[in-house]
Amino acid sequence: MKSHTTRYTFATSSRKTKIYKRSEKGGWTFKTVVEKKVRYFPLGLDRDEALKMADTIRGHLMLYPFDEVLQMFNKKAFAKIKPPAPTFGQCLAILKKHQLATGLRDSSLKGYKDSLGGFIRKVVGKKKPVDDFDMSQICDDFILKYKHVCLDGITDESKIASRKRTINSRIRQIKAMFSREKLFKEYDMTFVDDLRDAEFFTGLKTNYKLPSEDLIKSTFELWEDSTGDLRTLLGLALHFGMRRNEIFHARKPWFQMDGEKARINITSDLSFRPKGGHEGFTLGNKTVAADILNKASDDGYLIEERADSGRPLFDDALDKLRAIGWDRASPLHELRKLFGSYIASTESIYIAQKFLRHADASTTNDSYSDAIIEGDIKNLWVA
Repeated sequence: MKSHTTRYTFATSSRKTKIYKRSEKGGWTFKTVVEKKVRYFPLGLDRDEALKMADTIRGHLMLYPFDEVLQMFNKKAFAKIKPPAPTFGQCLAILKKHQLATGLRDSSLKGYKDSLGGFIRKVVGKKKPVDDFDMSQICDDFILKYKHVCLDGITDESKIASRKRTINSRIRQIKAMFSREKLFKEYDMTFVDDLRDAEFFTGLKTNYKLPSEDLIKSTFELWEDSTGDLRTLLGLALHFGMRRNEIFHARKPWFQMDGEKARINITSDLSFRPKGGHEGFTLGNKTVAADILNKASDDGYLIEERADSGRPLFDDALDKLRAIGWDRASPLHELRKLFGSYIASTESIYIAQKFLRHADASTTNDSYSDAIIEGDIKNLWVA
């Protein structure tokens, strides 16, 4: 996806006070720094009035505390002369309306909805409906309160680090949600500036570590003892490193069985697009592949349970994985990481990157592979 730079329009008063606006139809804004924090004052649509107001605000900030100036020149004072901020529901409706034109996937739209909705509910209350939430309420203090609520009461250092990574991920996704600014040109999007300036927690990098040998062996036993769709699902994740969405859409034509190993080509079709739009392939055990193909349905899909995007099946798999001891955030995705460790240990990081279809080998090295030293563990992949 091509990135773009917003073209701001600037104006300067006779007193050298600078104001700007983000779009032709948008309102003017005065941006200043108070106590090392960037602050924004919306000024309305009229340029001359906005310049006068900015000079007045600038003068008041020299004489009065910021909180008092904010009360004097709050957003509500300009509500009648500038476009309103959108609601949470309106933001989603705009993205949905332009989904085909922008190439936005259903999973991405759902991710935006979950991230922004969860972000708002953490601050206003979990049970409160947020469709009518006024997005202009989002500001520096709102973001700080969100972080405080997420971290409140946690004392374990590892859990704090994990929660901070979750916060970073959610804020990053919300920022991405508003990257196409032109879609929202009918609304006052001043709040996006505070989101864009939101700081991430740093020093949280972590490298992938294998689970215990007993848990790895128990996972293979679960696959071997399973039948039907569950066996297929676990086999594709464990022996081919496939993602959940890839497993659900996997079909017989993806398989090539004429080599030393079975090859699965991850290709797009009308109902499926690989993550990031990148097609690729993976190789795995031929005996496992034959077992999967023999159990496949006649319509070509490897997973027979198609209702509700296979949710009952995947939920059942997660329950069973947790029952044998998986306590990490995404147990099914952990099987993909086990496969990555096996390939990196028996082949190379480069081969593991290709099979896992990562754009960068550092992703494979840091988050998807650890060295498997024990021969009996490596032999678990030899069916």
